[in-house]
Amino acid sequence: MKIVSTILIVSLFVCSFAFSKMVVLFDENQSSEAGGGDFPAIFGSHDAGSVVEIATDESFTGDVSVSCTPSQSYNNAVAGWEYSIDEYPYLTFAWKKAGGTGIMIQFAHDTAWAFRYFSGENVTGWEGIQLSEEIPEEWTLYTRNLVEDFGGGWNLTGVALTPWNGDAGYYDCLVLHSEPDETAVEPQGKIAVTWAKIKN
Repeated sequence: MKIVSTILIVSLFVCSFAFSKMVVLFDENQSSEAGGGDFPAIFGSHDAGSVVEIATDESFTGDVSVSCTPSQSYNNAVAGWEYSIDEYPYLTFAWKKAGGTGIMIQFAHDTAWAFRYFSGENVTGWEGIQLSEEIPEEWTLYTRNLVEDFGGGWNLTGVALTPWNGDAGYYDCLVLHSEPDETAVEPQGKIAVTWAKIKN
């Protein structure tokens, strides 16, 4: 009964960015998002046979998330991606990983890899910011200030999904936004502007 209650509570939550300028990198894999409705296709490189897919059986909000099998898939120069971090300094994302020792997400600045967040073990030792000592076995949401974490004056041009080892990693609600406090996870009935309205 406790597990069912948790699932029901999570299902009532949505991400809201009511007044912030934003870029939806990935949420529901819609054509209006930066992935153009086919987010897995932006990943042109795959280490150790990594596969990126839309997952319909796992999501933080909405109907889908994106999954990536170990070790990583990436693209440092996604067509059309040149998002000024001075204009969109805040990053929100959710992730989950049931097994393995670590999970990471990496961002390319002007096509160079340098900026990373990870939870659990940093398998390669690449420089990054650890968000938790444990892997996120349940969906965990973060909002980070990219300028405070990595400095300003750069453009985000690519992304790497890096679950490293063990089971696949799941990623959802991946959004750049301009304001710090407009990102919220609240009961759906309290949201003034939903994702559907934002995308229109």
